[in-house]
Amino acid sequence: MSLWYLARASGVTALIFFTLAASLGVLGSSSLRPERRFWLQYVHRSAAVTGLLLLAAHVIAVVSDSFVDISLSVIVWPFGSGYRPFAMAVGVLALYSLVIVAVVGAARGRLARSEGFTKRWRSIHVAASVGWLLSVGHSLLAGTDRSTPWMLAITITCLAAVGGSVVARLRSRPVTRLVRTT
Repeated sequence: MSLWYLARASGVTALIFFTLAASLGVLGSSSLRPERRFWLQYVHRSAAVTGLLLLAAHVIAVVSDSFVDISLSVIVWPFGSGYRPFAMAVGVLALYSLVIVAVVGAARGRLARSEGFTKRWRSIHVAASVGWLLSVGHSLLAGTDRSTPWMLAITITCLAAVGGSVVARLRSRPVTRLVRTT
């Protein structure tokens, strides 16, 4: 029973930390003062790493728990799960997205010497946003608490936090107007 609690708690907490990372990533990429941007990006990365550690705990606890039929092979073939196969596939795709960005991000310092990589980093980093969105979907489809008021409140709060960050980012962009010269 304690593995079930650990799986639930680590999954929900991972979602919260990934939401924090996503929100700060959106806000930190705007044109802020360098020292503020540095701290936002530092906390963004710290929240992402904490989310990854919690995600690892979630996967280990779910696979170790004998109450539901989820084996480690689900990571390779998610539809083979005896427990909500579609929801597991969404979760595994979220896992893939987040881990890919983490691995590429960890190697970013070495790869930054390449001008081509620097230009592609943002497009690779979009996978983190996809992973976050898939993790929200996974929590709504797979979680045993998915329909409880407290879990719905957490999910709505996560969606609102990232949505609010996107709105704040878009509002902070300078408006450029085209001036016609005749």
